[in-house]
Amino acid sequence: SDHELADNAQYWLGEAFYVTRDYDNAILAFTTVGQRWPQSSKAPDAMLKLGYAQFELKRLPDAKQTLSQVGTRYPGTEAARLAQERLRRLP
Repeated sequence: SDHELADNAQYWLGEAFYVTRDYDNAILAFTTVGQRWPQSSKAPDAMLKLGYAQFELKRLPDAKQTLSQVGTRYPGTEAARLAQERLRRLP
């Protein structure tokens, strides 16, 4: 069975890729959090950062879709608020 901190570790792996601008691997890591641990407390943040990484790769349609899904799936979260903020600034 999964270690209880596995979702957290996976999220921080994505974060490490993101800060080093390895956006392709960040996308893989953040996507894994949402797929394997959809109920995780890290899932909203992972989806938010997934949208940020897609934006950095100039994948605007993907970024817009991902960021709008954060608000739909995780309403009332800080991640949803940040996603809305980023959506407003997208070209």
